[in-house]
Amino acid sequence: MNVRVRPLRFVFGAVLLAAAVTAVLVVLPAAATTSGSRLDAKLLVTNSGPLPACSEDASDCTATNIVRYFIRIENGNSLANLGALTRANVHNAFVISSIDQAVFVDGVQDHDFDFTYTPPPYPSYQPYSGHWLVTASCPGEGPPCTLVGNPAVLPGEEASVFYVGWAHGNAEPNGTYVFKFTVHGTLNGTPVNLTASSPPIVMTS
Repeated sequence: MNVRVRPLRFVFGAVLLAAAVTAVLVVLPAAATTSGSRLDAKLLVTNSGPLPACSEDASDCTATNIVRYFIRIENGNSLANLGALTRANVHNAFVISSIDQAVFVDGVQDHDFDFTYTPPPYPSYQPYSGHWLVTASCPGEGPPCTLVGNPAVLPGEEASVFYVGWAHGNAEPNGTYVFKFTVHGTLNGTPVNLTASSPPIVMTS
């Protein structure tokens, strides 16, 4: 669903997760590079559309009505022979703090769909807390290991750091949608923003 109809969006995310597993994961051209950072962002897309509408109560939704976007980051920086307690402390790791979502319908941004996702331990949307690439470490006194760190992509690594789902509800506008995600993070303490936009996907009645 979408942020504007938040409760139903979350129902779709939970109910259709199993169905989406059977979808074919397709890498479509949607990548951006931040100059000088050796970091790339792209989207892996599970459904190229068109997406027909389904009921707002999710009673008739199937994998045909849903698309999932996996936000994938490639870190082309070099590893250093330096110690680190966690992934986020590794030299040249890209450490993620939040991801902004913007949705454009027929070329116009629909601000009702704006949302900022933050990772555990304080996720802005709790049902998506398990969608993040995060690590947990142990406190000094030992397990349970409850110290949750920010998602981090290590040098030489390519990883999906987060994924979101979208089901086209019949109360939403039809048209051609483009999803834009801006990943905010740091590289050795320096702020870096990476942006990836989806190929257009048609939503129909």
